[in-house]
Amino acid sequence: MERACPGFLRSYETWTVEDTRAYELNAVSLGVPLLLLMENAGRAVADAVECYVGDVRGKSVVVYAGKGGNGGDAIVAARHLAARGAEVKLYLLYDQRLIEHPDTKVNLQALNRMKSVTVIHYDDPREYKPEDADVLIDGILGIGVRGRLREPIASALSAFNSSKGLRVAIDVPTGLDPDTGQAVEGTARVDVTVTMHAAKPGLLKPEARPYVGELLVAEVGLPKDAITFAGPGDVAARVPRRPRDAYKGGNGKVLTIGGSFHYFGAPFYAASAALLAGADLSFLAAPAGVATSAASSNPGIIPLPLKGDVLDPSHVDFLVEEAGHVDAVALGPGLGTAKETKEAVITLLERLRGKPVVIDADALKAVAEVRPALWPQAVLTPHRGEARMLAGREGRPEELGPEIAKTYGATVIVKSPKPPGDVICAPDGRCRFNLTGHPAMAVGGTGDVLTGITAGFLARRAALTRSFDPLHIAAAAAWVSGRAGELAVSKVGENITALDVLSAVQAAIKEAYSMGEGGG
Repeated sequence: MERACPGFLRSYETWTVEDTRAYELNAVSLGVPLLLLMENAGRAVADAVECYVGDVRGKSVVVYAGKGGNGGDAIVAARHLAARGAEVKLYLLYDQRLIEHPDTKVNLQALNRMKSVTVIHYDDPREYKPEDADVLIDGILGIGVRGRLREPIASALSAFNSSKGLRVAIDVPTGLDPDTGQAVEGTARVDVTVTMHAAKPGLLKPEARPYVGELLVAEVGLPKDAITFAGPGDVAARVPRRPRDAYKGGNGKVLTIGGSFHYFGAPFYAASAALLAGADLSFLAAPAGVATSAASSNPGIIPLPLKGDVLDPSHVDFLVEEAGHVDAVALGPGLGTAKETKEAVITLLERLRGKPVVIDADALKAVAEVRPALWPQAVLTPHRGEARMLAGREGRPEELGPEIAKTYGATVIVKSPKPPGDVICAPDGRCRFNLTGHPAMAVGGTGDVLTGITAGFLARRAALTRSFDPLHIAAAAAWVSGRAGELAVSKVGENITALDVLSAVQAAIKEAYSMGEGGG
């Protein structure tokens, strides 16, 4: 049955569900509505059907549609197939009043005004029976599936799997986990799966083949910019929301190590930003005067006073022990460049290997001198001058970013104005860019805010999920930091301070999260 269908991708990437949601929301922020992507997806399904059965005029097609975005794709596919002459019957699994996705509602309302597609809803799922049709289309759950199948889905899929005809799944066969390839009892078994944008990893698993059939990947108009550039989708999809059963500390804990007798503000900004980025607890290890000053200015900061005026090797054992109680560490804001401080930084990094650590400011100077081998969960946040120092040469940010990431084996955010914007790279060569921000952010302390946001996001992800890609978390942090700067400028004018940016962090995050609401 395998064949080459024109119009589908011959080579394609593999995206997780998280990737897909992030990039789609980024597309929306760029002005490409999900309604347009849904239209293109439904048309791609109709094209796939024609590729397999030929001219659809007079052919019988049965479509099963859920209440989310996958159901919307199915409704659009039904309309296109009917327009091409097929006799289409659409089973709507849920009462129309329960339709969740706004774009699915739009397409269903249009279909209800037409006579070319028969729309059926059963209140009793036992009424679903096997069909004798030329084509059957599963548009029930898509990438949103998790757990066992409940009614009416179980009965509808039982009828679907027992029916005669070409069986087609939209995006993912209902019941199959798109990330792992695990199938629950009753999962749809299809001949062809038409997935959008890129392959999902679960579809490529050998154990998933009996459910997936042949895989077709459709390009449905997602702009490349939604993938290349950081956007609100990277926050909404990749930075986990606080769970309903949340407890103090469960949403992430951050330890900031910074400050010296000269620098009080930098560690305060970083530790405060970690809290505003959503971490439950923010600890600040700094010389006693710095730590108590920061805690006095923001009582949410938990001070861990260090003896002496600067960080030195005698503090390392204590800091390593404290780091074992948190999910991420921010190292560098306001440390100063004393010889003993640089020595302590390198020793700390050796003993924190593998832990999410954001390395900024004066800690970067120590790293540039020793050039230690780091790890992907270590995030370097240099400005352009520090990037040249880390690379040991002159160069543009877009050249130095990937070079630094590869040299040190770490993730890097090279802070840069537009163009090219912030350059965010992983040690494997992947890079993204961020275009949020404002020239008014070129003041002291805004880089420390980015450090705290990055550490906060890393801590939340580490605390609430098993794995994550530091590249995308860094991109999310860069977007929020830049957007907070833009919001600060819009509120108070161009003479902003780091405090103004800090005060806008939550608004930027709220803006991003709001894009992920109301559809699915």
